Amino acid sequence: MVRIAIVGAGVSGRLVALNLLRRASAALEIRMFDRSDERSMGPAYSDDAPYLLLNVPAGRMSAVSEDPRHFLDWALAKGVAADESSFLPRRLYREYVLELLEDTRRAQTGTASLEWVHAEVTGVDVEGRHARVTARGTEPCGADAVVLALGNFPPRRPRLTRGGAVGSGRFAEDPWAPSVMDSLARHETVVLVGTGQTTVDLLLKLHHRGHEGPVVALSRHGLLPLVHTAFEDYPSSVEELQELDTVSEILRVVRRHLRRAEELGIDGRAVIDALRPDTQALWQRLPAAEKSRFLRHLFRYWEIVRSRIPPESMAVVDGMRASGTLDIVAGRLTDVVEDGDALEVRYRRQGSDTTETIRAGLVINCIGPESECERVDDPLVRDLLSKGLIRPGPVRLGIDASPDGAVIGRSGEASQVLYTLGSTMRGVLWEVVAVPEIRVQAERLARTLVDRGR
Repeated sequence: MVRIAIVGAGVSGRLVALNLLRRASAALEIRMFDRSDERSMGPAYSDDAPYLLLNVPAGRMSAVSEDPRHFLDWALAKGVAADESSFLPRRLYREYVLELLEDTRRAQTGTASLEWVHAEVTGVDVEGRHARVTARGTEPCGADAVVLALGNFPPRRPRLTRGGAVGSGRFAEDPWAPSVMDSLARHETVVLVGTGQTTVDLLLKLHHRGHEGPVVALSRHGLLPLVHTAFEDYPSSVEELQELDTVSEILRVVRRHLRRAEELGIDGRAVIDALRPDTQALWQRLPAAEKSRFLRHLFRYWEIVRSRIPPESMAVVDGMRASGTLDIVAGRLTDVVEDGDALEVRYRRQGSDTTETIRAGLVINCIGPESECERVDDPLVRDLLSKGLIRPGPVRLGIDASPDGAVIGRSGEASQVLYTLGSTMRGVLWEVVAVPEIRVQAERLARTLVDRGR
């Protein structure tokens, strides 16, 4: 009997469990720990709003790699009007994964079992090739392998001069909190700190609740994600990049192909998409100093190209801008202070030394999850760090691990007990957060864990 504990029931944890059940050829006992409701699947998939859409077309969202149309065919069987290029509601994907996992569990004939444990894991102890998992309100349990499917770390706090309003009820640190807009009056000004995909989600929520007040989205570059559009493919330039180990050299080649694509009338996004299968290998070859340089100078430009949004979502955002409701500002937030029944948001526009002020009824932190594990206020993460079982990942992104997911702790050795996947692997593999990448990681990790029981 091989005992596997999965910590986290988001899409990463669910896909690991699914693949373990599908591949089990010997006795396998799986426990999945999560403090949320059993049908929850993390912030991205747990909102039932029909206008919150997947950011990847249905034709690429299969949970099983051998059947690329699996999700699409499931949706069609449910009576959903869709094709391969459709962007379907995220709630549908949650239902798809939950149903597939339950069907796979029921199909087991005794070889493997899956138990849900509604509890927050607060600690893990490792001795030799075994572990003990401690969770609130339950007895510690033994495991032969522990999968840290932690998803995104909690939201990162903006750096403010004083930050006196951070504890205010009008400053929302967590954009995914169900009550984030409960106190907002229809005509009040809203400031969204950040202009990424989380901001787009919040703009959709404001639009669909009929908000009539001004909305300002503020970020350093003032760049929204690009929109998904159909365009001709472009051949990969990866062979020209194989021996390059500096960001400037790689950028020079990519820019040449972007110019070439423009001459051919091909959308430049096709140049970046053609590199997707090789992005992880390219990232792993870069020295740490070059990875840091990329993060400082190119990260946001890469993000808006790679993390695109559905046309339906962009149509709402464009409509808000055209009506004058939404203003996108490139600048740096300096402080948020309480001023009576509102907040004063102080910032400097890009290229300016002049501080400007916006009086807002609500400020929402949309700058994204914390990336450094040592800054995360989470009992399990603190426990693992204190014991040396984990350490920061390359360029301090996520946690360190070998490419196959084996966690690397303070000793520098890959663990034979602790594994991880998904966003915690960003420092190691870079491209890890979209379902197509998570699916591959989950399949490989499940294969590794199942092989241990043979």
